[in-house]
Amino acid sequence: MRSRLGKQVKDFLHTASSFLPTLEDTDLNPFDEELINTPSDESVEPEDMVDGSLEDESLYEEEDESNTPLDLPESVILPLPSNITSARHKSALESVISVERELRKGQANDALEGLRIGLANKSLLLVTDVNRSTSTKQSTRAWASVRNAESQILFHANGYKRAWQALTRIGTPEDQILYQKLEDQDLVVVKDVFMAKRFGQGSDSLAWFWRIGPSKDSLTGEWMEECE
Repeated sequence: MRSRLGKQVKDFLHTASSFLPTLEDTDLNPFDEELINTPSDESVEPEDMVDGSLEDESLYEEEDESNTPLDLPESVILPLPSNITSARHKSALESVISVERELRKGQANDALEGLRIGLANKSLLLVTDVNRSTSTKQSTRAWASVRNAESQILFHANGYKRAWQALTRIGTPEDQILYQKLEDQDLVVVKDVFMAKRFGQGSDSLAWFWRIGPSKDSLTGEWMEECE
């Protein structure tokens, strides 16, 4: 995986050199690497493996350090406009900035859509597969599905965070109003799915990303009715 990623990074850097100015390390500023996590009261812990089992040993192999590159490709800061914070280069990057801005908005929209689907899926799994399990085998399988749904939620949430960080640097004021910061407490399941008619339901509200969609009519359209 590192070998494939390293080749992609090398090809990108080679291509970028043809339309980006010569950059120094001080011209680049990477994003914050802090990840978003599910709130502790809703987190599903990974299933512990049985100590000494053959399955445990087969999943992990020692990495050959001789094949590990000194500069890990995942740690390379790509010279994207959102990573270039040097003021002396900004004026020459306007056309490239507009391209990345549109791509980042698409990345944010895709991530939010995946996040909404993942949260709805986790909610349904809790009320169907988990609550209706009648045996240990069914319960184990049900919670495995919930863990998988949570993994997808975190994948899309952290993908959105990267897009949001880029838009805070290169987005328009309208973009920064529409695309808000995603917090851990936003990653809660849709309680109306499995806790209908609960106490305090009338004062409860969905996170902000449930109320944005592909068009201004999404608040009253079928898309929002599905979310509600």
